Amino acid sequence: MNAILVKQCEAGVLRLCLNRPEKRNAFDRELYAALTSAIAQADSDPAVRVVLLSGAGNCFSAGNDIVDFLDEPAHGRRTDPPLALLRAMRSCRKPIIAQVAGKAVGIGATLLLHCDLVYASERSTLVFPFVALGLSPEGGSSQLLPRLAGHIKAFEWLVLGEPCQAEDAVQVGMVNAVVPADRLNETCLSAARRLAALDPEAVQRSRAQLQRASGPQLDALMQAEMDQFEQLLEREAAQKALQAFVRR
Repeated sequence: MNAILVKQCEAGVLRLCLNRPEKRNAFDRELYAALTSAIAQADSDPAVRVVLLSGAGNCFSAGNDIVDFLDEPAHGRRTDPPLALLRAMRSCRKPIIAQVAGKAVGIGATLLLHCDLVYASERSTLVFPFVALGLSPEGGSSQLLPRLAGHIKAFEWLVLGEPCQAEDAVQVGMVNAVVPADRLNETCLSAARRLAALDPEAVQRSRAQLQRASGPQLDALMQAEMDQFEQLLEREAAQKALQAFVRR
């Protein structure tokens, strides 16, 4: 089974689907590499004007595949693949829309902060379980979430690990709209087609300007977050928490 189910680009809209439904679309090395490559290819393909990202089944993404994550040292730093993906998303000239059905956990939630439009079903929940696993926030979330929601709510989600319901995510600006599950695909596709119908040069320059607002400071923060994440990952507390999670 392919890690990424690429649906044919139609009218400038490229549909990318995380395709590990048996693992709730958790990210392993293959999925990270496939999505990073697909976004890079979309960026260089003049036929693509918009990227629409979704997950197969009833979960957007369960975050990192913990079993794969624990085995990662043989392949280098565990945090390199997620950082490469987020950098590809940030540098992509084409706008990225997320179609979130069900849960978005860990990196599956933080990557939404780097999308341009996010639509969620009424059953969607965002979960940031880092501290419960002996780790710390990543993906720029330690800056982006407090900027959107304020310190108190960001602390509740990022440190206490309380789930962020879709309606709460709309209130703070993480999600554009919550729609019934049976209308989610139609809503996202409609937004993607509207974007694709606009002048691509104007859209891409506008996205670049908006990205420039956070600029190198966010890139540096994301690297610092991943360095700290990597350090915590080597500690006994994180290893025990991750092993316990796998045994559940």
